[in-house]
Amino acid sequence: MATANHFSRTANAGKKADREIHTTGKGRIAFHQDLKQKIKKGSLDAVSYYNQYIKSLLSIHKESSETLNWDQLVNEPEPKLPLRQSLNQGRAEQEYRDYRPTVLDKMLGQSKKKKKELLRKAEQAKRNDDMIYNATLREFKNNRQDWKTIQLIIKGIREADPAAYKDAIEFFDPFHQISQFGSILQYETFSEHIVVNLHVNSTEIVPDYIVCEATSGKVTHSEMSMPEFHELCHHHLCGSVLRVGRETFALLPVKFVYVNVYSNLWNTATGLAESKVVLSVKFNPDDLMKMNFNALNGPDYLTNFQHNLDFSISKGFSPTQVLKN
Repeated sequence: MATANHFSRTANAGKKADREIHTTGKGRIAFHQDLKQKIKKGSLDAVSYYNQYIKSLLSIHKESSETLNWDQLVNEPEPKLPLRQSLNQGRAEQEYRDYRPTVLDKMLGQSKKKKKELLRKAEQAKRNDDMIYNATLREFKNNRQDWKTIQLIIKGIREADPAAYKDAIEFFDPFHQISQFGSILQYETFSEHIVVNLHVNSTEIVPDYIVCEATSGKVTHSEMSMPEFHELCHHHLCGSVLRVGRETFALLPVKFVYVNVYSNLWNTATGLAESKVVLSVKFNPDDLMKMNFNALNGPDYLTNFQHNLDFSISKGFSPTQVLKN
């Protein structure tokens, strides 16, 4: 079980009365631009950079925050006001008081100069102690405000208040790493469950090209086949919904979570891209949280849960229906 230190906080937002809706997102990452610059320069680490990114796309479901122990959080004491320490000032002032001019100091007329320098050091030491204390005081104020916020969240969570669920997500930001890939998350909180809508622009997140090193040692850049691209998107999207489910249950004591993935699909009638649901899953904590996520690929786990998915290697994703409570 984890405590609040295992999660990171984010900014506050407004709330609604009956249910809460909030949006997070980091925008697209700069991976493609960075990689293309490396390839253009002939950088030898372009291949490893590319492979590491592909690995991160495929393994997003393998990591998750530890389960937050709300019972432990409620017993955490309120942070105490720190005492000011004067260690630097004390040592410097002691040196000033202990100073005794040597015979050479007296002969060279250095006594007043040295005492003045020791006094200057004592004053600087006091300023250093002030800076340390002010930094400690700022940290204390932040920690105390966090403590107060968490106590309010705990009260709401014990009452199964959807607004408290929203506040917990807002405060701890469990979907941070998912949004770093460029996905945008929206969520709705209810007394027993949460609905998370994951908006994924596959063409921005998933590379449609392959980077490798030729036998000559030159870095090459070639187009990825459509079946390979579709399969890569399939694995990343399935891994992303698993990660959303894991992060949700690690943070909140809800009975289930719906995750709906939206992606841009071409409308052959209009020739325009439209955002459509391509994957909808219902997770429950009892089954999801006991799985070994290092054993299989993302799509393999979805067979254990109710889900709607229309996917083929040759065509990619097709629109599907949203699962409802």
